[in-house]
Amino acid sequence: MPTEPCFALLDGNNFYVACERLFNPALLGIPVVVLSNNDGCIVSRSAEAKAIGVPMGVAFHEARNLLYRHRGKALSSNYELYGSLSRRMMTLAARYASAQEIYSIDECFLDFAGQTDPQQQARQLRLTVQRKLGLPVCIGLGASKTLAKLANQVAKQQARFGGVFDWRMLNATERQQLLQHLDVGMVWGIGYRLREQLQGLGIASAAQLAAANPAWARQRFGLAVERTVRELQGEACLSVADVTPPRQQIHSTRSFARRLDDPAELQAAISHHVARCAEKLRAQHSAARLLHILLRTDPPGRGGALQQKHWASLPLLMPTTDSRHLTAHALQLLQQLYQPGVRYHKCGVILDELVPADASRQGDLFLAAEPARNQQLMQALDGINQRFGKDSIRVASSLLGNGRWHMRQDQRSPRCTTRWDEILSVST
Repeated sequence: MPTEPCFALLDGNNFYVACERLFNPALLGIPVVVLSNNDGCIVSRSAEAKAIGVPMGVAFHEARNLLYRHRGKALSSNYELYGSLSRRMMTLAARYASAQEIYSIDECFLDFAGQTDPQQQARQLRLTVQRKLGLPVCIGLGASKTLAKLANQVAKQQARFGGVFDWRMLNATERQQLLQHLDVGMVWGIGYRLREQLQGLGIASAAQLAAANPAWARQRFGLAVERTVRELQGEACLSVADVTPPRQQIHSTRSFARRLDDPAELQAAISHHVARCAEKLRAQHSAARLLHILLRTDPPGRGGALQQKHWASLPLLMPTTDSRHLTAHALQLLQQLYQPGVRYHKCGVILDELVPADASRQGDLFLAAEPARNQQLMQALDGINQRFGKDSIRVASSLLGNGRWHMRQDQRSPRCTTRWDEILSVST
């Protein structure tokens, strides 16, 4: 007899803030927000910050006065710390399930099929994460991933369930009531554009989408939406890759903390962005056939000059995933674009025309294929950086200059889990 499907979605509560509070108990009980790159926008809020009306995603200067009136605290993003704690949480969660799909830095799906008591397993997992890592999480259970994600929303919003909610325990009437009160745009895989299209057809709630004919959904919107409808009806047929397909373009750009005209600093910044792009490229098992780099001067209104964008592209003769080759090409493009005396505000790298890394490709009569050992080297590089922290191994050009190209992080907390010189110390 086939085992009944059961999926769990584990999701960290206000994950970035929770990571900060783990090493700084003084942040408990007060409004806390975490800011994006260069301390620009609010990307994570504590429950206390939400309660006083601090909005999500706005520029920090718009919410600064409100936050500080309530004795709140703003922190720079500390992605090295968050990534380290995420890896520990995901490793711990994987022990409780037969399979795991990581969806984001603080979310993963777990296959609980065959468990004698999935609810008890979920409660034990939640308690273990809290005890061993100090991180609060909620877990939703459902017969499909989409229903597990909806169940997780209920677990987060209704404290009476103790952080774990099982969609399968509802009867048909209760399920219908919950879906009726859920906007269709909140369903996993239904983005802003699809939400508008569905609303235009009179489908405004998750209940109305669940009642749709799957064949009609496929004809009108494609296979992914058909599968979403089936998932809402209790049929497990979606994977994470179905909802988040491989990117067609990968980019890494960032404004500098201060204006730069030093070529060594720009080389270091470009090398850093190449490393980030190549890492994402390999993670989705793609290779790039086209490389772009960009430089940007001050935006309009600063210094009396108009903003200028400098852009250069290079088609690659053979698709590659090798950070070394991509860095060498990017630095050649930078040499073409750089103008002495110009003060630059931003730079970035874009990898385009992506193809599957393992796909068979037309060879070149005059070029040797990329050696297999290059791929093995990149796998080793990624493995070391995942285990010991980003940039544990990197290309030497990223170390040029004196680091003035790094983003602004005026309120960054110590990277306690990945840097010996920033490890937490306790005095008696």
